[in-house]
Amino acid sequence: MTTSGFAPNRKTQEIAPDRWTPFLAEFTRENRGAHARLTVIGVNTDVGAPVEAENRPFDGVSADLKDGERTVWISFGSGAKDHATHGVPRATAIRTLAAVEGGGTVLEVESADGTKTLLELASEGYALPAH
Repeated sequence: MTTSGFAPNRKTQEIAPDRWTPFLAEFTRENRGAHARLTVIGVNTDVGAPVEAENRPFDGVSADLKDGERTVWISFGSGAKDHATHGVPRATAIRTLAAVEGGGTVLEVESADGTKTLLELASEGYALPAH
């Protein structure tokens, strides 16, 4: 375990690429319905990190690894009206930060250009229909 630069004093765990698919399936099962915030931190940005989604119900995360694509898909909402998906192309790393008191788990996806996408999950959740 290492300490990541985006959250001092919190332990991170990097997931090996050959474990992405089963890890993300389990992560989805354990966290589906949590209040979520998605932030994208670019390498060459002069402004603060843009928030892509705020207080949305987390629906799931998966990795598309066919043909070396390595795209990670993060989904929110459960119905056609509130569903949204965010893709992270050319993913090079997936890391998790352990939950701390008063907060939830954080998933970090890093892409080849150094951009980091942070999925922050609150400890309380929404009631989403079963898959």
